[in-house]
Amino acid sequence: MRCSAAPDPVLGFAILSAPLASPGQDVTRPRNPLPTLAMLAAVFLWSSATPGSKFALGEIAVGEFVLLRLSLAALALWLMVAATRANAGLGAVGWRPLVMGLLEPGLVTFLVSIGLTMTSPVSGSLFWSLTPLIMPLLGRVVLGEQIETLVLIAALIAFSGTALLVWGQNHHGGGSLLGDMLVASGVLTSAINSLLARRNAQAGANPLVTSSWQLTAGCCVAVLLMFVMPAGNSSVADASMGSITVLLYLGLVVSAGVYVLSNYAVRHLPVGRMSVLGCLTAPLGAMLSAFLLGTQVSGLDVLALIIVASATALPLLGGARAGAG
Repeated sequence: MRCSAAPDPVLGFAILSAPLASPGQDVTRPRNPLPTLAMLAAVFLWSSATPGSKFALGEIAVGEFVLLRLSLAALALWLMVAATRANAGLGAVGWRPLVMGLLEPGLVTFLVSIGLTMTSPVSGSLFWSLTPLIMPLLGRVVLGEQIETLVLIAALIAFSGTALLVWGQNHHGGGSLLGDMLVASGVLTSAINSLLARRNAQAGANPLVTSSWQLTAGCCVAVLLMFVMPAGNSSVADASMGSITVLLYLGLVVSAGVYVLSNYAVRHLPVGRMSVLGCLTAPLGAMLSAFLLGTQVSGLDVLALIIVASATALPLLGGARAGAG
């Protein structure tokens, strides 16, 4: 199985060494493209996680899979915290990263992992495209952020493409109602977490330290969930080398990289714009699933993927024109 590359080390160093805002300062969108590039890198990593999880869950029990994946990511991030000598005391960090970790990756990873065992990996990727319809409204009501007209237009277009893709996958891709509902619940939990992450980032939180505590709290949820999830006959001790390699990639590269990148991006990008960028998870996840797992993708699916990708590009093109003006 071919794995996606890790984020550019130069980009990673720039993100980790970026100056922090003072507590309580509202950080707005910068004039440089670094936050957008960070979010795009996070989206690419998330897209590779969908087929990777589907592959590894065939041989590893869900509870064990979630715990090992999050533990590997937390270990990698705490080693980075120690190397950078960042201030990671709970007194300085506050309560928000802990609650964020309980929601995502804790509950979100569990719901999505269970859902992927029942539904198509393409359908699993597509449900993340529903977030642009939720996030601008939540951002307006909860955070008081302005609703961008172009973002709403892009969200409606992306929703149309998502509905088309889910309809097609339910006919030939192995989608199931229960699996789709579990994945959708994970998406909703992730949306709530995004609001909390935005507030935390606006206070000038260090993205590396935030991600470390977030993943640590997620590990606590994973431990509790192992007691309510039967292990069955699947265990990492009996898994093939391919599944173990995928697990290492998902923990050390995807989970560790995604939260640092997204926690940096959310300091500068409104939640509505970030959610539109997240729509790219669908076309990238579908292409990777078709290439790596042989998941069937019809001509109708390709048309829907083009619609979603085009909708995602609208805010970026609008921002580029505004900057040129």
